[in-house]
Amino acid sequence: MSIIDFLISMNGVAQLWASDGQFLGTLSSNLYDPNSISNPHGMYGSSQGIYSIRNSYGLYGGLYGVHSPYNNYCINPPIILYQGQPVLMVTKNSYVMSNGLPVVDPDLLLGLYAQLSHSIPTPNPYLGLAQSIYDMFK
Repeated sequence: MSIIDFLISMNGVAQLWASDGQFLGTLSSNLYDPNSISNPHGMYGSSQGIYSIRNSYGLYGGLYGVHSPYNNYCINPPIILYQGQPVLMVTKNSYVMSNGLPVVDPDLLLGLYAQLSHSIPTPNPYLGLAQSIYDMFK
């Protein structure tokens, strides 16, 4: 199984964790899941989220962030956990000591879930609420 196939199969169930123990989100293409790395308004998926690897100025996403997969010199980049076990390391550092874990580029990871978010219909939990409110005022 390729890394891409593996990541697709982990959609919604695997988690991203920083080496300092900080949860960095669920690997999910769901744009509405508050824990999803694909939620553009969430803590883990937005470019301003303090725990988002998309935050290019943050500790977990910046070029110089100590725990950032985008820091080419980061020696302890984030890992992907599945069922509590480390399965992948996420980093741009081509010299990182991965201890046998396969390494995935963060741009590949984010790009794949972005692509999945546009190809898999995701139910919007707010549509039912909006319809209910609309019905109240008809």
